[in-house]
Formats: sequence, C-alpha cells, structure tokens
Amino acid sequence: MSRFFRAVSCIVLVVLALLPGMLRPAALFAAPQQERHDEAPLKAETPLPFTDQIRRGRLSNGLEYFLRSHGRPEDTVVLRLVVDAGSVQEEAGQEGLAHFVEHMAFNGTEEFAEGELVAYLESLGMRFGPDVNAYTSFDETVYKLEIPTGDEEALHRGFRVMQQWASALTFEPGAIESERGVIVEEWRRGRGASARIMDRHIPVLLEGSRYAERLPIGDMDVVRNAPRARLVDYFERWYRPDNMALIAVGDLPLEELEALVQEHLGDIAPRETPLERPYHFVPAREGTRVSIASDPETTRSTIAIYIMDPPHPMRTVGDYRAVLARALFASVINERFRETTRDPDSPVLSAGIGWSRFLRDTEVTVASASVREERISEALETIVTELERAERFGVLESELARARARFMQSIEDALVNARTQPAGRLADELVRHWIQGEPVPGIEFEYRIYQEFLPTIRVEDVNAAASLFTRPDNRVILAGLRDDGEGRLPDGSPLPGEDELLEILFRTEERPVAPPLPEDQHSLLLEEVPERGEILERIEHREVQTREYHLSNGMRLFVRPSDLKEDEILFSAFSPGGLSLIPDELVPAARIATDVARESGIGTLDATALERVLAGRSVELGRSIGDRSETMRGSTRRSDLEQLFQLVHLAFTAPRFEERALNTVRQRLVQQIRGAQASPQGLFSRQFQTLYAAGDPRLLPLTEADLGAVTLDQVERAYRDRFGNPADFALFITGTVELEQVEELAEQYLAGIPPLPDDPTGLTRNERGFLESVRDTGYHLPEEIITEELRAGTEPVAQVGIVFHTDQYRWSREENHRFNSLGDLLNFRLREEIREDAGGTYGVGAGGWRFRDPRPQSFMQVFFGMDPDRAEELIGRTLEVIEEVRREPAAEEYVQRIKAQQRESYRRNLRENSFWLSSLEFSVQHGRDLATIPDFPELIEALTAEDIRAAAERYLREESRFQLLLLPLTAETER
Repeated sequence: MSRFFRAVSCIVLVVLALLPGMLRPAALFAAPQQERHDEAPLKAETPLPFTDQIRRGRLSNGLEYFLRSHGRPEDTVVLRLVVDAGSVQEEAGQEGLAHFVEHMAFNGTEEFAEGELVAYLESLGMRFGPDVNAYTSFDETVYKLEIPTGDEEALHRGFRVMQQWASALTFEPGAIESERGVIVEEWRRGRGASARIMDRHIPVLLEGSRYAERLPIGDMDVVRNAPRARLVDYFERWYRPDNMALIAVGDLPLEELEALVQEHLGDIAPRETPLERPYHFVPAREGTRVSIASDPETTRSTIAIYIMDPPHPMRTVGDYRAVLARALFASVINERFRETTRDPDSPVLSAGIGWSRFLRDTEVTVASASVREERISEALETIVTELERAERFGVLESELARARARFMQSIEDALVNARTQPAGRLADELVRHWIQGEPVPGIEFEYRIYQEFLPTIRVEDVNAAASLFTRPDNRVILAGLRDDGEGRLPDGSPLPGEDELLEILFRTEERPVAPPLPEDQHSLLLEEVPERGEILERIEHREVQTREYHLSNGMRLFVRPSDLKEDEILFSAFSPGGLSLIPDELVPAARIATDVARESGIGTLDATALERVLAGRSVELGRSIGDRSETMRGSTRRSDLEQLFQLVHLAFTAPRFEERALNTVRQRLVQQIRGAQASPQGLFSRQFQTLYAAGDPRLLPLTEADLGAVTLDQVERAYRDRFGNPADFALFITGTVELEQVEELAEQYLAGIPPLPDDPTGLTRNERGFLESVRDTGYHLPEEIITEELRAGTEPVAQVGIVFHTDQYRWSREENHRFNSLGDLLNFRLREEIREDAGGTYGVGAGGWRFRDPRPQSFMQVFFGMDPDRAEELIGRTLEVIEEVRREPAAEEYVQRIKAQQRESYRRNLRENSFWLSSLEFSVQHGRDLATIPDFPELIEALTAEDIRAAAERYLREESRFQLLLLPLTAETER
C-alpha cells in the first residue's frame, strides 16, 4: 500500500507522537513491477495482487521469508527479523520484558559474546542506530540490520546475526544487570508532561483492553527486579520460527538471498507444539467519552477527537478506491484547516484529520489540533464546525480537483523514483504486510488504479467520508492542556470540564453552519514574463561533472546533472553575511523575516492562493536568514523546473509581507516560547542557548518582548537587506536536469533579476568570489570553566550539556576531518563507558561544529540524560573519558571503526544528489577547488590515532568549556 495513504494519516501524530514506542515507521510505496500495456480495465471486484517482485516462502521450521532484489543502496542488504509478539503478549509480572528481551539481543548470543556484536557490525561501517537497531511495540518486535554485500564473510555473518537473535540469546546474568539501568534510563528519557498526560488518556482511549495495561516501556519495578528466568520464559514462548518472518531487501539476486536465508535460518529447530496465542481487542463503546489531562509543564495544548474502528478492508480494487475517496476528503479538509490557521485570531494553531492503524486490529479516525492555551473551548468548536460544514455541504469541485492533482503528482513521483527508493522503505512495508496484512500490490498496479479510478471519484463519493468524523459512538475527546500548577488555565480561567466539552460538541453539531465560500481562481505564478538577462561565461569542472555559469547580474550558478534518482532536482542558494550584517535593532525582525514572507505568499498571491496554484506540482522553496548567511533551499522534478525558477525569481523581486502574516507568525512563536518556558526541557534549551550566545542578540533566544516590538516595515527592510542583491549569491542545482533547459531558464528568470548596483561586472569580490563577508560582531565565549545548574520539573530526570570551545581553530580540510573524527571517537567511548559499562543513560551523543568566519571557532558538545542521584558520578566519568582521549591515542580498533563508518557513509553519499549539492555549496562558500570533493577517501586513509588525540588536545581544553545541568526541583543530589 502506498506511502501516500500513510502520509494522509500523519496528522494523527499531532497527538499520537505523545505515545513513545507505540507507532511504527512511516509506510512506503509498494515494490515496482514492469509496466504492462495489454491488460483489461480494472474492476472493483478485482483482488489486489501480491507483487511478483517479492519472493515469499516458508522454511521447514515454519519461519516465513520475504525477499526482494533492489539496488539502493548499492552493495547493501537490508534485513528485518519480525517477531509476532510485543508487549501485549506479556503476562502479569512480565510488564516490560518484551522490550527487555529486545535489549538483550545486543548483549550476548551463543556466537557473539557481550559487547562483540555491535563492535563487529561497526567495524563493517554500520552505525548503531541508523543501520543496527530494533523496536518493540504493542504487537510486534522488529530487529533491523544493514550489511555490505561485497564482503562474503560479513554477508554470511549478517544473516547469522539474524539467526542468533531469533534463537540463541544467552541472557548472561551480568549483562542483564547492566541493561536494567539502560532501560530505566530509556523510561526516564520518556517521562515528562507528555507522558503524564498520556498516562491519563490511555485508560480512557483503550478502556476495557489489555493494551491499556501493557505499554511497551513496561513497569520499572518489573524491569529492575524480574529474574532471569522470567526473561527466558518470554523469549522461549514467543521467539519461535513459526512466529517469525525474515525480510531481506538488497543488492543481490533473489536466488542468493534465498540461499542465505535457508542456510542460516533453516537450522533453527522447529517447535513440536503449536503456539497458543490469545488475541486482544479494544471493545466498542456507545457514546462519546472525554479525557481531560492538564499539566503545568506541557509545551502545548492539544485537543483531538478519536473514533475507534476495526480496520477497513483492503482486499480489492474497490476497497482501494474507497480508501482513495477517504484520503481525498482528508486532503481537502486539511487544506481548509491550513487556511483557518492563517488567521492570527484563530484559536487553532495547527489542525488536521486522518486515519491511522493504531493497533493491529484497531484503526482510529482522528481530528486533532494544537490550540491556543486560553481558548480551548473555541478551538473545539472550530474543529467541529469545519467537520459539520463538510458533512452538510460537502467539498467544492475545485477543492476536489486540486486534491486529485496532488494525488496524481504523488503517485507519479513514486512511480518514477521507485527504482531508487531506499531498500529500508521496502523492507518496512513488508513488515507491515506480515503483521497487519497491508497489501503489497506493487507501485505500478497502484498507478493503474489511480489512472483508472481517480478521475471517477466524484464529489458525492468524497462527501460520504465526512460522516466518518461525526459518528457519536466509539468516540473519545482527548484534551491535553497546559495549566498554571493550581488547576487553572495559564490566564487564570478555569479548566474546561468533561460536561463543558460535550456540550460544545453536541451544540455545535446541531447549530446552523455556513457553506464554504466560492474560491477565487488563480493559475499563474507570474503574470508577465520578466526581463531577460544572459549568461556571460561557462566554466567546466569536469572532475565533479559540474558546469559553472556567470550571469549578467553577477549571480553564479553551479549545475551538476545526474541520474542518481529517476526524477529529482535539488536547489540551493547561498550568500555570506546573514544576521552579522543586520544592525542590532533589526535583528529580531530579521530572525522572523522569512517566516513572515512565507506566511504572506509571494508576488501577487497570498499563501492560500499560492498553495492552490501549486497544487499538483512537485515544487518547494524555502528561505532563511542565519547568523552568518542567507540561503534558499528547494526541490522539484523535471516537469516543474520552470515553476521553481519562477519562485526563485519572485523571492528576489517580489517578496510579499502582510500584517496578517506577521501577527500569525508572532502568535505561533509566542505560544512556542510560553511552552518552552513551562517545560523543563524547554527551559534547559533556552538557558543552554543563552550560555552559547554570550550576550549576542543574534544568538539569544527570542522573547515575547522581542516579538512584540517587531513591525512589518522592519521585517521587510531586513529581508530586502539580505535578499536584495542577487549579485552576491551563488546558486546550485543537482539532479535530473538538462543543461540546455537550465541555461534557458537561468537567462529568463535569474540573470534578469536587477542587481545592486545596476552593473555588477566591475565590483570587487573577495578571494571566494563574494561581495560581502561575515562581519565580526565580537562574539566570543570566555576562556574559563562555566558551570550552571537549572532546577525545573518534577520528574526524576536530569540532563547535562557540556561544550568545549576555542577561538583558535586551525581551519583546513584535513583539520575539519580530524575534528569530525574526534566526535566519532567520543561517541564510541562515551556510549561504552556511560551507557554500557555504567548503565547510566539510554543515549549519549557527542558532536561538533565549527566556523571559519569571521574567525575560526570550534565547539564540541556532549549531551545525555540520567538519574539525578548519579549526576555527579556520570559527569565525572564523562570528563575522565574526555581527558583520556586528550592524553592517550585511541586504540587502533576505534580508529578502524571510525574509518569503516566514514568509508561506508561516503560510498552511500556518492549516490545522493543532496551530498553533491551540499558539497558544491560548501566548497564555493569557502573558496575551495571543486576538484577536491572526490578526494575524501584520501583523508580517511591518512587518519591516525595521533591525529585524533592532537585534535582533542587542541579542542577539548578543560579551561574553555561551559556546562549546564538540569535537575528536578525535588532532587537531593550529592555534589
């Protein structure tokens, strides 16, 4: 089933994102088939086929497998081991052990001792997290692995890892004890206002079901104390070959994949007795129930209407058409909600409707919104009014036409790019097929359905979906609100009660509603063809297959055609300066200028009209003003390339600024600031940013006072200051473009943009080819140790951020690589020390950033969460590891793992247009020869342990760091 339908339901995440660990990865389009031209028209009763690109089978021990040969990424196989059991299968006293077993899979098997497995996989270039991972949900447990195909031994060992996970976990007592702390820290990381709100919602939403009592993270008393035998019991009952599937998608022939599965998974012993499996459901309930949960620390207030159903059938083409009609309805209503939220006086900040497969046997129909905290009742009324309007008056023909166009654009893009989509997406689709029965008809069969049936879906078909959102039974209203800590809303008014929300719901459903207004029709981005410029010079950079153009208005354009994707075009534009060139009094306006411009529309079109004009086109353009540069980012496909050029032209020549847009942006940001100031994590982030800013207004967190003082004139002045002169911009395009078309469009839409001054050819440029440079604003962090403590929140959660900094960075290509490698080493060492050995955190991350302008600076940071009572111990151990990295060259094992991961990342990056776009931009930004881009492997091979140690000595200086520790208000922590 296509990712498009899954995307329609993504609005559900507005509320469901508060349920960590309960949602599966997003879905993808099915595997492609060869197009056929001689088939009879489809009929509604035609069964949905299973694509012939997938080979499926069952081993003699009962294990099922699904295989697909797919070449992206090249020389890689993606594996999924799916266990048809999750937390809902846990018995009393096992709450959390499904998840615990998943953790133990990485802590010792019969063939991989504790600590060996991850180290081995990392030595192959795999990354713990992106390439090696697992998850446990209510209904299933899934293990993920990516392995290279070029190394025969590694390939076989990768499949052997799957066999070990399926049947040979050792549950060493010492490893169990160490992992208890890691899981408790994972639970701790998920605590906070969102978790407390969901603790209130779950018993209502899942009332009468075992699901309400079996959240995947589990009961920490069980996690801390369950004996080894109880873990083994769960493993032995549910990890059996007839309760598993192996999915392999990758760059090997099907015959080789099948032989590997048979060789390595076929030796798992079958079970002699059949599996006894109880099934669990969420029972139907009459009427509408309400759950209101408030918390002073939540970052936002939300309200949602859930309706629970058994999953809609998806067996025939007719079923598919019915789901298409539902999805078209959701697309139209979500467009209406976007227009509603553009009103600065709207009580709703964002809203949408959709469907989601919430549980294996439960689908939810959801209308949800993020709302202004003091206007909860009005927000519910707004949502229900829009649903009632849709049910009574339906959708407009013009709205349906745009939705159809969007759907056709989506399916066409998916069809064209099916060959180059990542194998992991195809593998995850097969996980859903095996667990939920999601159809896998193949993208080309789906495309046939769209072609034949999308034009036949009438307004009446779409309108029928409206009643799905207004049914009175199996309905739950969930309100998650921010309060003042005393049981009232932040403005002092009382919290709404259940009866009040029900009364609003029922009253709104009965009262008169106005029909939708007729729409103004727009069809063009540009009413007139702009004055044309010309290309003055062409320069070939053959080492990177890139052509550079110098335009008559001073712009430089770098174009790299490629066939890395079937139809993908990426765009960026860069100019140095950013906020550094903005006077202090305009800085707040400059920081929101591009947001206001986006919210206003462009040219003669407001934001709503612009969305309508671009419906059915695959084109996006974003703009931003950073502290050191102003940039644009965009994407499109071949057929819409001209529209992208038109948007770029308008972004320079006809930006739009509306008072309404400024007020809307201001209102949203004020709500975000208030949410951050209420949340311990938000307070931590703002205080951390304040420490990093060192008083520079360009880096300090925005305040309500900052936003209140911004005027529309200031916004426009700041925007035009940074985007007013095209002569100082370098532009970049990578992807499926023809140079002749790009040249024509560049002369028509780019070269004629008026420069400042009118003739830029005589202007003096710096050594990197730009007119402006980053201004030194005096930003400087003091060379001393700064340690601050922030107390906020009630959960037993602590977090620390440590940043080492210097103004003496030695900028060079080689030094940048050493600095990045230092971050890689810190990640390895701190994960082993703080997570694995100490059991002190779920995840610890290290990483750095550096700037060349206005003077070279570097920053290396470490972040992790922990038990407040262990803060002093774990921070001390972290600093000890860092000191050891400064003092002693790393063991060669670590250096080889770093190199292996860098080689693998580089190999994959070479096949991505985004890599080439960013590499070209970075090289031009810093005046570097483009021919050096492919030389990165030389840097990898030259790296030594001493290089990393020397970088650590230079950039991890104890006397130049700041540290912020977040502790709960109630913590009694030894220090």
